[in-house]
Amino acid sequence: MQLFRKYDFRIILILKITAIFTTRQFEIFFIKRSITMAFEISVFLKNKITHLEVITNILKDEKINIRSMTLLNIYQGWGVVKLLVDQPEKAYKILSDQENSVSLREIIALEMKDKAGGLDEILIEIARTGIHIESAYSRLISETKMAILILEVPDVLEATRRLEVSGVKVLDDKTIYGR
Repeated sequence: MQLFRKYDFRIILILKITAIFTTRQFEIFFIKRSITMAFEISVFLKNKITHLEVITNILKDEKINIRSMTLLNIYQGWGVVKLLVDQPEKAYKILSDQENSVSLREIIALEMKDKAGGLDEILIEIARTGIHIESAYSRLISETKMAILILEVPDVLEATRRLEVSGVKVLDDKTIYGR
């Protein structure tokens, strides 16, 4: 009887650990399937007058709409332009095919109030979840007058899960791209 109880305890422990692991897998699977995440493209470029124009001209010719842009000077005449475009996969392929150094990165977008203190309110919510922000910028969708905070984080799935558990709505790609 003692031997049975010892094994019974181990089986229960294994079942609990499996249930926790399976729940985590299910949450990640559900988050991946429930929200179509958005992407931004980053282009590494020499800080020359015409280089940015070349990039925007390529996207214009392909009828890719730039919804937001951030230009960063990173080191001795080199920079990175981060673009939120309505067709990120297509933009990535076209710019890569034209010998540009391009990356495609998954981002998180959150709606924030378009008023004084709106950014502060959403940052407090983010801080409560314990999410580390690597980079952030915002944009305003003029048609709906929606203010959006774009976040770059180390682990998009985990950050998304934490935000949703805290009741913070993560926006889907159609909202972000303005489709």
